[in-house]
Amino acid sequence: MITPNYEKAIKEAGLLLSKFDITEPVIPVDEITQKEGIIIKYFRPNRDTELSGISGFYDSKSNVIYVNADDTPTRQSFTIAHELGHFKLGHKPNEFDVLYRFATTIDKNPIEQEANCFAANLLVPEKMLEEVMKKYKLTENDQLLADIFGGSLEVIKYRLKWIKINC
Repeated sequence: MITPNYEKAIKEAGLLLSKFDITEPVIPVDEITQKEGIIIKYFRPNRDTELSGISGFYDSKSNVIYVNADDTPTRQSFTIAHELGHFKLGHKPNEFDVLYRFATTIDKNPIEQEANCFAANLLVPEKMLEEVMKKYKLTENDQLLADIFGGSLEVIKYRLKWIKINC
């Protein structure tokens, strides 16, 4: 059984932040993706099509990340970061799936877990999170913390939980 390589995901996210000299939030994930040579296209799924529940997917043949235009901006950022993770982590197209909004099986796929870890570490880097919390005296339940990172409170809570588990 394949296990997720979280260390690699964390390292690759950190390398991108260093490469583009990003030291504070909000992380410009769309700009990073484009500078990495990947095109981002938005689609508006018809409710009756198979794309209706999809947040996004990466087409390695055309080097395009497709993002659901109807999702919130915070969800779109996570989708782009997740799909960029597949690219940066060298995942093969047959190893990963499309990113569904409310997927349950995707959470069990080690390749998807790696891409999620990459996305979380790219959008909310541990060091930046700790610095912002200390500087503004914020807690994990503070919506302002999520706003500073341009993400959701759910992602912030996930990141803090992850940090505590791995300390």
